[in-house]
Amino acid sequence: MRNDIPVPVVEIASTTSTPLQQVMDLLREHGPVIRRRLHGRDVLFVADPDLVAELCDEERFAKHVGPALENVRAFAEDGLFTAYNDEPNWARAHDVLMPAFALGSMRTYHPVMLRVARRLIRSWDAAGTPVDVPEDMTRMTLDTIGLAGFGYDFASFARDEPHPFVQAMVRCLEWSMHRLGRRVGDENEAEDAAFGADAAYLASVVDDVITARTAFGETGQDDLMGLMLGSDLDHANIRNQVITFLIAGHETTSGALAFALYHLVKHPGELRAVQREVDALWGDTDSPEPTFEEVGLLRRTRQVLNEALRLWPTAAAFSRHARVDTVLGGRIPMRAGDAATVVVPMLHRDAAVWGDNPELFDPSRFDPEAEAARPVHAYKPFGTGERACIGRQFALHEATMLLAMLVHRYRFADHDRYRLRVKETLTLKPDGFTLEISPRTERFARRAEPEAVEESAAGGPSRVLDGTGVLVLHGSNYGTCRGFAADLAAAAEGIGCAAEVAPLDAYAGGLPAGRPVVVVAASYNGRPTDDAAGFTEWLEKAGAGAVDGVPYAVLGVGDRNWAATYQRVPGLVDTRLAELGGDRLVARGEADASGDLGGAVRAFTGILLRELLDRYGDPASAGEAGGPAYTVTELTGGPLDALARRHDLVPMTVTASRSLTEPTYARVKRFVRIALPEGVTYRTADHLSVLPANPPALVERTARLLGADPDTVLNIVPARPGRAALAVDRPLTVRELLTHHVDLGHRVGAEALARLAALNPCPPEQAALRAVPPGTATLPDLVEAHPALREALTWPVLLELLEPMRPRTYSVSSSPAVDPGHVDLMVSAAAPGTGSAHLAAVRPGDTVLAGVRPCREAFRVGHGDTPLILVAAGTGLAPFRGVVADRRALAAAGTPAPAPALLYFGCDAPDADYLHGDELAAAQAEGVVSVRPAFSEAPVDGARFVQHRIEADAAELWPLLRRGARVYVCGDASRMAPGVRAAFRTLYARHTPGADDEAARAWLDRLVTDGRYVEDVYGG
Repeated sequence: MRNDIPVPVVEIASTTSTPLQQVMDLLREHGPVIRRRLHGRDVLFVADPDLVAELCDEERFAKHVGPALENVRAFAEDGLFTAYNDEPNWARAHDVLMPAFALGSMRTYHPVMLRVARRLIRSWDAAGTPVDVPEDMTRMTLDTIGLAGFGYDFASFARDEPHPFVQAMVRCLEWSMHRLGRRVGDENEAEDAAFGADAAYLASVVDDVITARTAFGETGQDDLMGLMLGSDLDHANIRNQVITFLIAGHETTSGALAFALYHLVKHPGELRAVQREVDALWGDTDSPEPTFEEVGLLRRTRQVLNEALRLWPTAAAFSRHARVDTVLGGRIPMRAGDAATVVVPMLHRDAAVWGDNPELFDPSRFDPEAEAARPVHAYKPFGTGERACIGRQFALHEATMLLAMLVHRYRFADHDRYRLRVKETLTLKPDGFTLEISPRTERFARRAEPEAVEESAAGGPSRVLDGTGVLVLHGSNYGTCRGFAADLAAAAEGIGCAAEVAPLDAYAGGLPAGRPVVVVAASYNGRPTDDAAGFTEWLEKAGAGAVDGVPYAVLGVGDRNWAATYQRVPGLVDTRLAELGGDRLVARGEADASGDLGGAVRAFTGILLRELLDRYGDPASAGEAGGPAYTVTELTGGPLDALARRHDLVPMTVTASRSLTEPTYARVKRFVRIALPEGVTYRTADHLSVLPANPPALVERTARLLGADPDTVLNIVPARPGRAALAVDRPLTVRELLTHHVDLGHRVGAEALARLAALNPCPPEQAALRAVPPGTATLPDLVEAHPALREALTWPVLLELLEPMRPRTYSVSSSPAVDPGHVDLMVSAAAPGTGSAHLAAVRPGDTVLAGVRPCREAFRVGHGDTPLILVAAGTGLAPFRGVVADRRALAAAGTPAPAPALLYFGCDAPDADYLHGDELAAAQAEGVVSVRPAFSEAPVDGARFVQHRIEADAAELWPLLRRGARVYVCGDASRMAPGVRAAFRTLYARHTPGADDEAARAWLDRLVTDGRYVEDVYGG
């Protein structure tokens, strides 16, 4: 764009009923940037791609809450979408809710989406008149977000009219939009009074939703509501977040679906392309049950949605303001705080980016090659930067699945020859769009079975040479890449490799030579994940030849919808390793969470295994070599030795076990002391990995449900030995199998539930199994509730469905300075799961299989001139009990007093669960630590949680941080850790004039990078 062209000032007398489309017309007439003057107020509207790219620069610009969002704040207040950048609740809520939108969470929402999609299909099947597409899409998406996010059923399809919540919400949005065009002095009392009543109704409905969850103490589920109720967000903010998600989570998605159906009906060729895609996947199945993975295969369907969102993005504008005085595009001066509004539909129609006919509906614009060639900021249907839509992956998964199901099931007739009219209520929808529908009757193509991929070239080796190792490193915030890394390691073990899995930061000083290295990594807002920051910093600074000759491969995991940062960190790792002398094994793999994620990982795995066999294969393993008539294996050791070897564990003896909490306290915590075998040592803050066992009563119950004699002997031979298979080297009884080798307490996930439903020969039980939410029931529970399963569950099937028993890891709570021969643990007996239940039940004299695991070096706490700030909640106290013991031992030895240490410890009440309270009091009396408890059920000065106590002590903590204090945090990753991070950001902002939330985040990021803010957290 030329920078000598003045910005046109276009004055209008009033807005129309469609103000966004009015601005679009002004931009068509006057060019891609204008100042619109209305009632003496100017607004800068921008649609030029180069200017938008500048506005998306987070260093120069930030989200602006302009007049439209100010109006929405009248009923959504400080929800995620309408909060100001510097409002503390935005950062708190964002950190609390992010885990709910990680990939693993998407998998848990899938069955709810499918369940509600079935409601819409039943409604359309019964329709005798044309269906109202936007209205029914709204019903469907409202029920989905209500159930998946908050466990609340609006039951919209059981109503003749839209739910009153929807009607009130639409009126509130219309009030927000029309208020923009008011003149001073206009009479608006009646409209404002009606709005006030609607806003009050929205709040009352949401209060009912919250009450429904809390009435019976149901606050711990890991959906949006559960995360918020378990955090330190206040009731008012939780209400605001729920209103925000109920609006944004369904209003925009329903509009996208309605626009997509409109464009398909108007473009029969594109409709046939989507039909071919879904028919190839589901064939002539009347009512397919799409799996989570299958939705990722619907590439053309997704492209249709993307193109519909290009033409009519349902959230059609976003505003940005200058952080500092700047000049936009070299010609538009902007003072700090000045704002510009990006008109997204016109950005998406720029001919320089989208071609000569940008009004044409053409999903091929989203072919991978076209997407890769397009400027990253040219497509913005979900906003930009950290304040972009947090739920975009949820919305796109839901919309892709439903659109595919509707296209597969119905013929669509445009009975009214509908001409598009776009209704505006701040969001966009087709107005008055109806369709006649009828079942599709032709025979569909059967789903094509994927071709088998040969694991090795014909005649080539099938296993690697003995001694071949593979190091698999992951960068993962929410566990997705960590899981893929474990799967890759298991696949490598299947061809004979000795595989090790570790976070990237475990090798932040360099990569070892002598074995291939596989990196599985993601980006978080374009930055390395928490467990990869140190490695990435080393990689960027390392000198030439730092990894000379190290064979490596990189698998990048991301979401192509975040085009500006897609594959940024994996691409950096791959490029730098090559520049530093690494030997690239295979081309970097790209797994897209918006596409066929599982298929991309499987394809990368197959290519990698073939390369490993080509390079390291054992020639003797090629082909079908003849052998002796008998294979004889000599068995030594005990029946659990193979299991112990698999996980590098040894038998250890429990020497003490007692309760740490008061007898009447419900959430019991127990103390367990374990003797270390000779030659086994540990350091303060290390971990103990313990292999649990299922309780005898559960074993007997499961055997009874399966109709199995516990003393029956089974000979189990895995078809493919390796980490993924059970570690058995001899025949064993059913009782031994169910006690030690499989996790009977594991709650069954979506894939296993789908398989159980398919196996069940009883149709009513099939339907019941499909309705079971993932992660809510164990396999014994399901067999008990659906007895027809028993005849289908043979031992081979059971062993595929049951989760292998895996060790659980606990922070050691003792110090070798006090007793080098024993480790102490703190165990929450109330915590769900097999591991904690097992350890809570052990008694002195019992034997456990366990192994010492070193903590991260960054979590090694020193005792010198650097002040310490230790933050823990519940059993997160464990490593810091060891740290306090170290300091007491140093004081007893006469060592000069180190710098001060402050210990913030969160629990419920001083007379209930103040763990090791006497020890802590004694340590404080000796002057080695200052203990700062926070009691959630008996707060002092309003400090319920550790983050509140930190905020209250800000004036004392700030000087320590200025002196270089190190912060160590141990506890819950999903609730406590985000709250503590927010407290430190608030502390910084209060003591740094002019600092906003972005500056506070940058400060905390520097502390993390410098190793001065270190977390050892769990459960997130």
